[in-house]
Amino acid sequence: MGNQFDRIIAVSLNPALDVTLWVNTLDFNEPNKTTEEKVYAGGKAVNIARVFASYGAENACCLGVAGSDNFQTFTQLLKADGVKFDFVQIPGAVRENLTLVIPDKRVLKVNRAGCPISAKAMHELKDRLLAEIEPLGRCLLIFAGSLPPNITPEAYKAFILSLKRENVEIALDTAVFRLEDMEQLRPFLIKPNLPEFRAMCGTDLRTEQSIIKFAKVLAGYVTHVLVSLGGKGLLYVGEGGGARLIPTPVEVRSTIGAGDTTLASFLYALGLGQTPQQAAHFAAAAGTASVTLDGTDVVTREMVEQMMPSIISKPVKV
Repeated sequence: MGNQFDRIIAVSLNPALDVTLWVNTLDFNEPNKTTEEKVYAGGKAVNIARVFASYGAENACCLGVAGSDNFQTFTQLLKADGVKFDFVQIPGAVRENLTLVIPDKRVLKVNRAGCPISAKAMHELKDRLLAEIEPLGRCLLIFAGSLPPNITPEAYKAFILSLKRENVEIALDTAVFRLEDMEQLRPFLIKPNLPEFRAMCGTDLRTEQSIIKFAKVLAGYVTHVLVSLGGKGLLYVGEGGGARLIPTPVEVRSTIGAGDTTLASFLYALGLGQTPQQAAHFAAAAGTASVTLDGTDVVTREMVEQMMPSIISKPVKV
């Protein structure tokens, strides 16, 4: 069916305010004063939408569910990033994900659980999603991020399957599904990191060959498989063949949002008409550029293009 979409919708059931705090000391007995702080609209799906907005992608938006207590603060941040959005408001507050950065570059992360979502709110979100789907166009729904405390993986899978149509594909970046779920979901794209990939496959993947082997297994159900290997780069396996993308080492300032940047950038490059291998190269450059930024600052296309020559691309036999 091709790799280009008329509409791309990132779906967020558990958005966040990403709060990054810098401190000079980490004292467990005394107050630690911040030297700098940044607040971003966050959560995986939101970060993906922010990257699309940074690239100027007019066909991308974010839909989801968000707590009403701090809804205005959350949406003001989205507007500042140029994100098109539509969120169902529910009782409670958008959760805060806290990141504490100390001078030796160690990072402490604390993610709050988020608000439970009622069946009524889920029905409202489904109605809004169906209204956004182009009836005559090709659409991609991206389901990314953690689940609210009362939504089970089984309920999440049923929700996703209820939205699939002949003209609707799905992409997944969530830790809740396993290998057997992929046969039912048949996603267009998945992008686990290595710990998530190990959990998905139910085995301890210690060698690169074992990672490639299971990526090939998944490619039987998934059009495009991207496995993020952290500082070691990216693996692509799919209908476009295979590629191993290796970055040149960079100074890492923050890894938050790097995987979201990778996913969005792969899809963006496909939408420009690039081959999957070319798109994976662009995505690896984007993920690498992302870790050089503070907090969850968003990359620009110019930053990615400057990083691309430093990425080594090797073919993978599939």
